[in-house]
Amino acid sequence: MTYHCTSPEEESPHCGLFFLAWREWGLVKEYNIEENLAPVLDGMGLALVEASIARHRGDVKVNLILYKEGGIGIQDLTKAQKVLRPRLELAFDREHLSVEISSPGTSRTIKDPREYEIFTGRRMKFLVGDDWQEGILKGSQGDHVLFERDSEEVSLSLESIRKAKLV
Repeated sequence: MTYHCTSPEEESPHCGLFFLAWREWGLVKEYNIEENLAPVLDGMGLALVEASIARHRGDVKVNLILYKEGGIGIQDLTKAQKVLRPRLELAFDREHLSVEISSPGTSRTIKDPREYEIFTGRRMKFLVGDDWQEGILKGSQGDHVLFERDSEEVSLSLESIRKAKLV
């Protein structure tokens, strides 16, 4: 089982990205991953892109996807593992918690609108209607994404984007 959500206010009983609630596993512990890990990650020059939690045969596994402007390397991931693992073990009261940390990959598909801010400056492709548009992501403003194509700034509504991915 893996659960994802975009905010603690989401009405899902199972959340992963920001807010983990384990009531169905007999753990009445709630933990806001972004709130608790963001200051540590910021200090390391990293951003949390995605988090998930899964339970398999009584074990709990936390998966984190981290990003670093200019690229994240194995040394960054190793350092993040060493710093974050003890915090997560304490938070989840698990000595043998499985923690997997990885990069978003070179062709990541955008799963949450907040990722547009994380990946500002990166080349992206946007599927709008039946056509792909490509350019450099400039960020987001409200419910629009801004990108540059052929020295021209283009604004797309989030509703019009069927799919977006890093290039």
